[in-house]
Amino acid sequence: SGWIRWLMEQYHFKADAIYSKGIDEGNLRQKYDVIVLVTGAVPALSREGETSPWSSFRGRDPKPEEIPAEYHSTLGRITPEKSVPELKKFMEAGGVVVTIGSSTNLAYHLGLPVKSFMTEIGPNGQERNLSNEKYYVPGSILRVKTDSTQQATWGMPNLTDVYFENSPVFKVAPDAIAQGRVKPLAWFTDENPLRSGWAWGQNYLKGGVAAFEAPVGKGKLLAFGPEITFRGQSHGTFKMLFNELLQTGDVPKLNMEVRK
Repeated sequence: SGWIRWLMEQYHFKADAIYSKGIDEGNLRQKYDVIVLVTGAVPALSREGETSPWSSFRGRDPKPEEIPAEYHSTLGRITPEKSVPELKKFMEAGGVVVTIGSSTNLAYHLGLPVKSFMTEIGPNGQERNLSNEKYYVPGSILRVKTDSTQQATWGMPNLTDVYFENSPVFKVAPDAIAQGRVKPLAWFTDENPLRSGWAWGQNYLKGGVAAFEAPVGKGKLLAFGPEITFRGQSHGTFKMLFNELLQTGDVPKLNMEVRK
């Protein structure tokens, strides 16, 4: 999350870093307006949506006795049992959660009507993730179609280049769109979206949703599969984050990010 903290400083947003213990304590809506969950913060739900290498990168937390006491509050991980219910309460009370990269896994934990687009039907008739032999797009620039009429994408061009690192791509049920339960914000419209870098099997992306918004109670979840803030370099997509931080017409009380 260090890069997003740097962005907040550079663009003068008031922000705190919050860790899993702070989330698990609850009362989030009394403290914050927007919570940003960076890549790697939210674990995958089974294998659904686990398309980013970061989602399987865990390592181990140090033992409390191995680090100074002032850093003990940073230990722990976001969990489905404790953290996800508190994040849901936060949104239901009017809060906004912005998820980036593999942290869009939160949509699956919430049971939203979306699923991974990057799948196929195997020999046994079961759906499975596309193998690396068929599809692999590491660290490249891809072009997506953007709905700039939505608040989350205000000011964006109709065609936007995004940084994509085997990022999550979604399939949204048509009835969910018609009923307003999910609003696609960006999607792939052709079989050759590559702008720079390399992409194996990029044709599989056509029709997939790269970003969406979904209401949760009085609040909402924003899911951005591409790395819209990648290492402070992807200036063309910073606006997708900043639009949420400025949603009230003023800088929110506290915009904050989560690092695992």
